[in-house]
This record gives sequence, C-alpha cells and structure tokens, in this order.
Amino acid sequence: MEQTDNNSENMIYKPVVGTALAVASGLSFFFLCMILPLVGPAGSRVEHAGKNKAAFVFVLLMTFGLAAVAAYSKIGRRKIDGGPQPWFSFGICGVCVLTLLVLLMNGFAI
Repeated sequence: MEQTDNNSENMIYKPVVGTALAVASGLSFFFLCMILPLVGPAGSRVEHAGKNKAAFVFVLLMTFGLAAVAAYSKIGRRKIDGGPQPWFSFGICGVCVLTLLVLLMNGFAI
C-alpha cells in the first residue's frame, strides 16, 4: 500500500517536469527576443501593427506562463526534497513583467 502512496506524487512536482518547463520557458523567451522587431519602430508603423502587437503579447504571456509554472513546479519539488531555488524561472518572469510594462508604455515603438 505504501508503494502506491509514493507513486501518487503529483506529476507537476517531478524533477524532469520542472526542468522541461524551465527549458521550454527559456526557448520561448529566446523566440520572444527574436520577434521583438514586430513591436519595434519598423513593426509599429505598418497597417497591421495591432496584429503584430497581439502576436507579441500572446508569446509574452505564453513565456510568462511557462516560467511561472516551472517556478511553481520547482518550488513544490523544493518542499519535497530541498531542491534549489528556481532563480532562472523567477528571472524570466521578472523580465516578462518588465517587457509588458515597456510594451504598454509604447517604449519599443520609439
């Protein structure tokens, strides 16, 4: 009976899941950096600037979501076996929030 209790550990708290989510958030952030010109000076002066901004915000929120879920997973794992703090995921979350603030103030379209 104890083996089933050990196997019933929530899937999100497994080390592989947290690492995979952190890697996915890093790759998503890399893609976000690649599409940054969509909201820059060149992309904000075209007739489809609204669609560019919507696509950028979608990728930004997806990146933030992946990083937040990765941080949640790693924090849960830390409670189980004392793993490390998810500084990478926290950093990506912080940069995503700063990017959203700059985007809302049209800082990229200068």
